[in-house]
Amino acid sequence: MPDFKIKERSLPDLLFATLCIFTVLAVAGQQAAQAQSPLAPPAPGLIYDVASNRYIKIGELHRAVTNVRYVLLGETHDNPLHHHRQAELVDALSQDGLKRTIVWEMFNRDQQADLDAAWVARDPENLGPALDWENSGWPSWYDYQPIASAAAKHNLEISAGNLPRNVLQPMATEGLDALPDDLRDLLNVPDMPGPIADQFKVEIVSSHCGMLPPEKAAPFGLIQYVRDASLARAMFDAASVPGQDGAFLIAGSMHVRSGVAVPFHLERYDPEGSRAVIAMMETGNDGTELRPDDYLARLGGRNAVDFIWFTSAIKRDDPCDAFKTKPAE
Repeated sequence: MPDFKIKERSLPDLLFATLCIFTVLAVAGQQAAQAQSPLAPPAPGLIYDVASNRYIKIGELHRAVTNVRYVLLGETHDNPLHHHRQAELVDALSQDGLKRTIVWEMFNRDQQADLDAAWVARDPENLGPALDWENSGWPSWYDYQPIASAAAKHNLEISAGNLPRNVLQPMATEGLDALPDDLRDLLNVPDMPGPIADQFKVEIVSSHCGMLPPEKAAPFGLIQYVRDASLARAMFDAASVPGQDGAFLIAGSMHVRSGVAVPFHLERYDPEGSRAVIAMMETGNDGTELRPDDYLARLGGRNAVDFIWFTSAIKRDDPCDAFKTKPAE
C-alpha cells in the first residue's frame, strides 16, 4: 500500500491557517447577519430592487430593464418629481435605439386622432394645450412635459390608453354593456377573479376614507379593472406595430401592479412579452420608520412591483377632508 505521510507544519503555518479559517467564518457570519437584517428605511433617491432585497444604483436599474418589452412606470399624479424620474427612464432606456411607444393613462382613447395630429410636430410644450389638458382634471401639463420631451428627443410615438371619458359614468350602472361593441370585443375582458375583486373592494373603500359602503364598491372596482385592460391593450397594440420594440406606460402606481392591474391583462394579451414594473413612491418627511416591505404592502404585496424609486413627498391637504361632513349650523 502507498505510504501516506502527513506533511509537517511549523507553528506559524498552523497559526496562519487557523487565522484564515476564523476570518472566513467571521466574514461568512457577517454576510449572513446582513442578509437577515432588515434594510434601513428608504430615503429619497434610493432605488429598491425587490428580487434581490437591496438598494441599487441607477445604472443597475437601467441594465435590468434594457431589453424589456413592456416598461410600466407608476407614479403619484401630483408629484412633479415622479414625472421627472419617468422622463429620465424613458430617455435612458431609449439611448440604444429601441422604439417603445409611450402609452398614457392621462389620454383617453377617443382623443387618439387629435393626439396623432398634435404629435406630428413633436412639440412637447404645446402638446398638452392642443389636447385641452388644463380642462382634463390632471395636474399641470408643465409637470408632465418632461416625459413628452424625452419622447420627442428619441422620436417615440405617443398613445392614448384610457377608456373613452363618456363610458366611465355609464359603466357604473351598465357594466361592460356601456362599452362600444368594437372596444368590448377588443378588450375581451373576462370575469374579474374573486381575489382581485376582493382586493379592489378593500382599496376602494379605503381610498374613500371609509365613507363608501363596501356594497357600493363593486362598480368602481369594475371600472378600474376595465381601465387596466384598456391600458394593457394599448401597450400590446402599440408594441405590435411594425418598427416598434415595445411600450412604456405612464400611469398611477395602483395601475401598474403585477397580478391585479395592467400586468394581469398584459399576460392575457402577450404571455411571452417581458415586462418590468417600476413604481415611484414618496418617502422621507413623515417621520415614520417604514421599511421597503411596508411600501410593498401599500401596493398589495411583495410581488406587486419589481423596483421602487423613492422620492421626496410633496405637501398636500388631507384627501379625507372632502369626505368629512360639515357640522350642523
